Amino acid sequence: MHRRPAHAVRAYARPRRDDWADEIIWGVMELVSGTLTCSGHPVATAPDRLGPLVDRSDLLADPAALLEAFRRDGYVYLPGRVDPDLVLAARRELLLKYAVVGEIDDRHPVLDGVAGSRSGLTGANLRALTESLRTGACYERVILDPGLVDTVGVLLDGPVRPYDFRWPRLARPGEGCGFHCDGPYMSRGTDRHLSVWIPLGSIAPHEGGLMLLEGSHRNEELAGGYLQMDADRDGLVWLDEDPVVVQERYGERWLTAAYEPGDVLVFSMRMLHGAFDNRSEEGRCRLSTDSRYLVDGETPDPRWNGDDIQPHGPGRVFYPGLGSWDNADFQDEWKYVDDEGRLRLDG
Repeated sequence: MHRRPAHAVRAYARPRRDDWADEIIWGVMELVSGTLTCSGHPVATAPDRLGPLVDRSDLLADPAALLEAFRRDGYVYLPGRVDPDLVLAARRELLLKYAVVGEIDDRHPVLDGVAGSRSGLTGANLRALTESLRTGACYERVILDPGLVDTVGVLLDGPVRPYDFRWPRLARPGEGCGFHCDGPYMSRGTDRHLSVWIPLGSIAPHEGGLMLLEGSHRNEELAGGYLQMDADRDGLVWLDEDPVVVQERYGERWLTAAYEPGDVLVFSMRMLHGAFDNRSEEGRCRLSTDSRYLVDGETPDPRWNGDDIQPHGPGRVFYPGLGSWDNADFQDEWKYVDDEGRLRLDG
């Protein structure tokens, strides 16, 4: 059994919110409900349709209880699990790189992440840029944070390591992320792995916050069909654009939070999730990262490991957004580039 000393589960957490604070937050959410959309479709915000992620920080000192909560709920939400200073350093590192190609307007403070004109994007070498984004020293320190890795080890009941590939994500104003589970995209190796999403800055729900569908990890229709598929072999696209349709078919409430630097959301490969559209009034881009971890010694999905990672074929780079194709041929996230790494949107 995987055991850890008590000091290994310390978190850089904000004080746990009282119930009254959550009531205020969700009261405000009702007032701004008109701004919550997914792919342009409105999100139902009644209390039986939209709710807060449950803060499990109080279980960090009790690994068995934390693991039980994860297995029951399909996720654990840990505000302040990573040192916010590490996260903000990674944010600055990534945004400066995006600013080089005009994705970020550096006439504003870079940390604000205000969207730019993308004036340098079409002539840039996106192979080099995306590798630089994934391998920066500050970003790496977040992915390999000892406390984070320790927590994932508790949830997978063994020593763990991240997959070689990492998924830094910039969501420009107007962009979101379609509904899916990670399992079919990570299905060619062990099933002893999970997903970790980290906001690299403050993200309110209407700025593109991640949303999980409560109870979807237990949905029998997903388990018997979609979760048996292989995204490449079966040509998967997003499950649906409409959050109400997805909710009524596959789960209970949509769960989300007003995320802050240092927060960590860990969830099962079977958990259905997506993101609200980024409707930032200030024109801010949402910056976050996905990473996947597996038990050390288990066989990884080879699409995401190794020195030359080309999960969906050669001539492509991970660069989400810039259009919406229902993720057909993975184009919402993976872009074709020419021999010099320059963007092609013609496939």
